[in-house]
Amino acid sequence: MQQHCLICRRTAPDANLYCEQPYCPGELSPLLLEQGEHLADIEIVRPVTMLRSGVVYAGMRQGEPVYVKVAHQGAGHKERLKREAELCAVAQVKKVAAPFLPTLLPVNLLKTGKQETYGKTMLAGRLVYYYVFAYVEAESLRGILRKQPQLWTQHIGWIAIGVATAVAYLHRRRVFHLGLAPESVLVYFDAEAPHTPRILLVDLGICSLADSLGESWYPDFLPPVYTAPELIDERRRQPKSSGTQVPPNAQVDVYGLGLLLYEMLIGAPPIPDLLRGDEAVYALAVRGPQAPMDRVDDVRPIAELARQCTDVQMNKRLPDPTAFGQQLMAFFGAIPEEPKKSRRPSQRTIYMVAGAVLTVAFLLALAFSMAQGLLL
Repeated sequence: MQQHCLICRRTAPDANLYCEQPYCPGELSPLLLEQGEHLADIEIVRPVTMLRSGVVYAGMRQGEPVYVKVAHQGAGHKERLKREAELCAVAQVKKVAAPFLPTLLPVNLLKTGKQETYGKTMLAGRLVYYYVFAYVEAESLRGILRKQPQLWTQHIGWIAIGVATAVAYLHRRRVFHLGLAPESVLVYFDAEAPHTPRILLVDLGICSLADSLGESWYPDFLPPVYTAPELIDERRRQPKSSGTQVPPNAQVDVYGLGLLLYEMLIGAPPIPDLLRGDEAVYALAVRGPQAPMDRVDDVRPIAELARQCTDVQMNKRLPDPTAFGQQLMAFFGAIPEEPKKSRRPSQRTIYMVAGAVLTVAFLLALAFSMAQGLLL
């Protein structure tokens, strides 16, 4: 197992991380499973996205690809993962928001009857909480933006609409996220033009009912760059420690949506965080985006929307994720429906089969010809 620092992003292959930076608690960083290691009956293939609360891995189980989300150590992370798994299970039973939320799979394939939504297992002497969900070939939004910092604006719009739709579903259930970041989202693209992006919200933030924020709140899940100003204690340069100080307001998540849109438009994190400790980042985040918005010439209405939704004053933002998504759809149009999988084999498959048949026919003809020559 490796050890990976969530602040300075250093990794130690021998799980013995030390960082010379005074702000970096390197030796307390979470462990990261490597390719070939096992979690219960799942063989780890690769980490897909790493968050402050846990890691999503791609893995293999009985010859089938799956995703598995593992909580970091700590009571807050474990309880948060349990809430998240239970909410995904409810959405699955009611068959709503399925395209945008993880589709849970059984934790234990050998168990019959009712299954728990999450599992527990021992790993390196630690009790680990996890859940398993359906695989789709995707990449984190963070990984995509590292490769191509500025996407096609149509794709930017559709990604933002997809995330807004998923968060709006959470709000309809009176659940708040409060920690949206590019690491929270997996993205995959249709094979055919216009290669429509589809999103999977694999992290549901605090995943707490408004009435329960006082009990479920813990600040360690927050990504500092993407923390709304109203969640930060400006004097202490850290997140508010008590859930009773957190405003149960939809406009907090509108800020997160606006910040994702802001970053996709400018092609860089709106608040610089590289080689900065959390305190330094929170001191900047409390004042909102620091990077200038430079997309006013080509997509001015969307640039203005990003600015409005990242205003440090909540009452100046749009009222909720639904309104955010509606404004985007007015500009970009609705996300095209996902094409249905055809039962007819693809053209590529037909060519491959035809080539194989011709090769076999040629070899048989050659063998027959050689046999005839030997007889003569």
